[in-house]
Amino acid sequence: MGLPLRRVPAFGVDVVALAAVVVHPFPLYVVLAAYWLDLLASLVRMGVETAVAAPRETYSPTVPPAVHRNGDPGAFRFLTPKLGRLRPASWLPSVAPGNVAPTLAAGLAAATAGIAVAVAGTVVDPPFSVLSWPTNGVLAAGALAVAVKHGVVLRRFLSVARVPADRTLRLGPWLGSVLLALPVVAVDAVHADAGFDPTTGFAALAVVIVAGRVAVELRRDARTTRTEPFRLPDATGRPVERFQVDRRAVRIAGLLDGVVPRLDRGVLNVTSRLLAVLVLASAGFLAAGALGRSPAGAAGVAVTAALAVTATTFGLAGVVHFDLAFGATEYHLYDDELVAYDRRLDAVQWRASFDEVRGVSVEDGFWRAPPGTDAATVTLDRTDLDTDASPYGFSRQTLAYVDRPERVADRLRHAIAD
Repeated sequence: MGLPLRRVPAFGVDVVALAAVVVHPFPLYVVLAAYWLDLLASLVRMGVETAVAAPRETYSPTVPPAVHRNGDPGAFRFLTPKLGRLRPASWLPSVAPGNVAPTLAAGLAAATAGIAVAVAGTVVDPPFSVLSWPTNGVLAAGALAVAVKHGVVLRRFLSVARVPADRTLRLGPWLGSVLLALPVVAVDAVHADAGFDPTTGFAALAVVIVAGRVAVELRRDARTTRTEPFRLPDATGRPVERFQVDRRAVRIAGLLDGVVPRLDRGVLNVTSRLLAVLVLASAGFLAAGALGRSPAGAAGVAVTAALAVTATTFGLAGVVHFDLAFGATEYHLYDDELVAYDRRLDAVQWRASFDEVRGVSVEDGFWRAPPGTDAATVTLDRTDLDTDASPYGFSRQTLAYVDRPERVADRLRHAIAD
């Protein structure tokens, strides 16, 4: 079986690596540098593909299971069950809201790999100048090959297939590329103390690495399957009434959830903030100590700054999260059902037939009725839900942060009774 032409650009970086073995006296260094560029570009491309991919297949938008036993405590959890796609601009591809969280995971992987590559680049001391020939020529050719490879792959992904996000987010394969830093350490150690010319052995090791990369690429399954976004049918006729959310209440609730997460949803939200404070405080303590502050003064400044940065960052993230999840939602009352419709996504989110609703209640409290507002959360007691856990149970049975909640609840009770 011949090699499909559409897969030829995938081997451009390997061709440059093989050329480096021939023309460079220390090819292992430049081969690893070219593959590290390829690694970083792969992770960035994976993040873009995850953002614009089809919604994940593992979570059904109609009768989904709980992500965890007590619900999903993760960041941007209320975007996971959202239906529809958002197009930020006409020239940009559409994005599924549920892909925000995995896209952040891809970005974290790219940042981690970038830090690892940067550290390795500062530690390694190659026996040649990076700006000299043929090193600069090989690296320039490698960068061009990387750009062509990932540009072609991304263009094909956007124009031909949109596989689900759980098939684009593959964080395992990049670990092997990170482990390629180990030969660099061996090269430096051997070259520094060798009583012989090690260049032949290093060239042989470079060939082995290139051959392994080519073998992995040849075995990779390049097939993709188009997946159309799931969409609930629109309701027919004009609604009897529309219930609006209080946008100010939505943002206050998001701010509260970002800074002081709900404790009944697990410990992940709490530990993530404590970890952020610890990391920032440690970095601030080291920076303040380097500037000559006393240990006590450095600790006070570091902890204060860490708390402020963490609260601000998570608070803003919570505001964005809740505004995307609830800020553009309208609840349309019909003669026989209630339909939740998102104006921003132009899609029905869920619908509840009155035959499947046993009762209606108004929930207040710190998170359900944000302080300083008149909004609250109206909850339906539905008989057709498979789970009450967050985010699916909450999103499918609540009118979150609606204006005049008591009136909304009374209208729903009358509609159910009729």
